[in-house]
Amino acid sequence: MTSIHRISAIALAALALALGAAPAQATDKKVDVLGIPADMPRIGKTRCVVPNVCFKKDAPTIASYDPGVIGSPKFRPGEVTLRDGTVLKGTVALLNTAADWEFVKQVALVIPDGESAAIFLGQEDALLIRQEQKDGTDIYDRYGNGYLRRLVSGRMRLSYNPAAGTSRPLSDFVPAGVLNNLSGALGREAVIAALRDGKTVGESLGAGKSLGSAVSDALGSIEITEKEYLLYDEQSGTLTAITKASHGPAMERMFAACPAADPKQVKALARNYGKIAEAVTYYNSVCR
Repeated sequence: MTSIHRISAIALAALALALGAAPAQATDKKVDVLGIPADMPRIGKTRCVVPNVCFKKDAPTIASYDPGVIGSPKFRPGEVTLRDGTVLKGTVALLNTAADWEFVKQVALVIPDGESAAIFLGQEDALLIRQEQKDGTDIYDRYGNGYLRRLVSGRMRLSYNPAAGTSRPLSDFVPAGVLNNLSGALGREAVIAALRDGKTVGESLGAGKSLGSAVSDALGSIEITEKEYLLYDEQSGTLTAITKASHGPAMERMFAACPAADPKQVKALARNYGKIAEAVTYYNSVCR
């Protein structure tokens, strides 16, 4: 370990231990951020790797995030599931590395219960992110090089397609069976201990990133020419892109093996592209 790295690790350890035995609370105050990869590019000539996630001028190995800046995402109660299945509960803020669709995020910051500093989670560190809102819970799935917010949860999962209108191949979501069977072997305390030793979350989890999902495409900032959806069947593990043109047949196929569904309602929903979320919600409520 180099002297610079050693100083950084000691500083991070001191920050992580500085406060807090109480559960993490939503905060608008500036917090220190642990685990930012050393090679992560800065924004222009700034000390920031993500808007308002910036290395300190007087301590260039230590970063902070200020959710109190107007327009900055706030910390809200939630949890993240890491690549090995380890769950970190506390408060979560979701950020973009650059301008992108509001339903796509590339970075998460989580302040685990009992800690005062935030942990930096990059594009391949987590599999599932939950964040409580006033009107319910937002769920984000790892997808490509980011985290994609669900519109509908259940056996049939619905999300916007951030690569709509392009010829790019579909990336796969992490199969539900894989997610449910992860052991979480590393564990919360081991992750935090690794961060106190100057490591990133990715380094603490090891080099392996493949979980059986064929994540084949970097999303980036893509112009959406027509609203398009992703329909994921958690039972079969199949993923379908649905456009306005393919919507009707796709809905009919979805309901074909569901005798409990009302034929008149299915027909009405299959005709209306604007009611696709309602159709998927109805399927999840009456079909097994």
